Amino acid sequence: MAADGRPGPAAGGRRGPVAADAARLPFAGETVDGIISVEAAFHFRSRKAFFEECYRVLRPGGVLSMSDISIQRRPVTPAELLSGLTQLRIFGLRRTMAMTAGQIAAAARAAGLDEVEVTACGNRVIGPALRLTAGRLAGAATAAPVGHQTAARLLLRQVDLLWRRGIIDYLLLRAIRLR
Repeated sequence: MAADGRPGPAAGGRRGPVAADAARLPFAGETVDGIISVEAAFHFRSRKAFFEECYRVLRPGGVLSMSDISIQRRPVTPAELLSGLTQLRIFGLRRTMAMTAGQIAAAARAAGLDEVEVTACGNRVIGPALRLTAGRLAGAATAAPVGHQTAARLLLRQVDLLWRRGIIDYLLLRAIRLR
């Protein structure tokens, strides 16, 4: 909406979805109005490289909005270590991708992004997702093989342990390129 109350320009892109390396986007510098990354940054080669690339392609005033998984503390008990390492291996992640919310925000700032805001919201995302998934696994018979169902229950218990013990959280990050 424009300042005078009339509708502003419609949001839109010049092209459809783009498949590319998040640390090497196929756009000229300072040409992108916004970047949205949903539950992906922990899969990238490095968040540092991703944030630097966001800074490069965003025009001044451009916005990065993303969701991510952060760690609040390192696992210490055998069950926590097993759960954490299993989740890293299942999702093909490197240990270096395990970062606190503060470290993620600092990496965005170090890349030149400004007004970095981080909101932890695992209680509205992880908790309900775990309950929904557990309910589905406990519910009516599924066509999935028993072995798959058993593995899913085990992995779900591991994520639940990481969540209940305050090891992981879900965060939303918003940052602006001002200059």
